[in-house]
Amino acid sequence: MMYLNNCYYVIPKAISSKICDEIINLGESKRLKKGEILDGNQNNRSSKVSWIEDTKIKEQIIRLVRLANRKADWDFSLTDIEPLQYTVYNKDDFYNWHIDSLSDAYDNNLIRKLSFTLCLNDNYEGGLFDISIPNPKEEDNINYTLDLKRFNSGTLLVFPSFVWHRVNKVTSGTRKVLVGWTLGKQWS
Repeated sequence: MMYLNNCYYVIPKAISSKICDEIINLGESKRLKKGEILDGNQNNRSSKVSWIEDTKIKEQIIRLVRLANRKADWDFSLTDIEPLQYTVYNKDDFYNWHIDSLSDAYDNNLIRKLSFTLCLNDNYEGGLFDISIPNPKEEDNINYTLDLKRFNSGTLLVFPSFVWHRVNKVTSGTRKVLVGWTLGKQWS
């Protein structure tokens, strides 16, 4: 893993509550289905998802992710963004330790470089977001626990896609987030 001065960057209240509500309404208008893991144990995740293809929202998000990319001193080359995933965590839902990087580049030779989570609501308990450097299996790892709802809805968390992270179990209420991945050319 490359050395990072910052393993995540938070922009509190990056999006207005009005836009958060619009995203929730858009996500809820789609068919929510069980969240799946592309290459892994399906028991490591419990959530519902729908996919959002909205140019206006994508443009707003990519501007914020590019800002975080500069402010965190990553300066990764970013060229595209994947469809946005609206994710709902009800009571007892979670997503165990994982990374968002894929084992191979896409057909266009792009890879996931930065991942993000946009907190859309704050009327839930639990659902804390953990990051582990270098990974959760190392004895001398460094763990960060983030309570995104502490910043209120509209808070954006950005982190490199190769960083280990998880969403702890929601203990009450429903956690609603928009997650996604920005793409760039493979590392040289």
